[in-house]
Amino acid sequence: MELDEFVKSVLVNVLSGVKKAQNSEGVGAFVVPSGDGGHDYPKNSRVSSSARLKSTIIDFDVAVTVESSDTTSGGGGLKIAEIGADLKGEATSKDTKVSRIQFGVPIMLPENQRNWYEELTNEKNA
Repeated sequence: MELDEFVKSVLVNVLSGVKKAQNSEGVGAFVVPSGDGGHDYPKNSRVSSSARLKSTIIDFDVAVTVESSDTTSGGGGLKIAEIGADLKGEATSKDTKVSRIQFGVPIMLPENQRNWYEELTNEKNA
């Protein structure tokens, strides 16, 4: 898998998971609630909250491979390191280098559209 596709996939899946968690009712929690009145969240160096905006950093620690081979055709690029074998009876000379890349991507978390205050009030009155 190409590094750019891996990063994209992780970010999209994390945000999709947050949205799905926000839409899960009956769990007694609200993920990234809106209108929290400036609630004082526990301090965490990876999460920031101000007014209605909440953000975090998604950290990546990725092993990538760069291969050069006498049977490789066309393009190159960074690929996520994979372990495996595909033996087809070919004689191939490969030079493989594995590197580790660490980086973080800041994201603004999607605001939960559910009205947590109304839901909790309705539960108490039911």
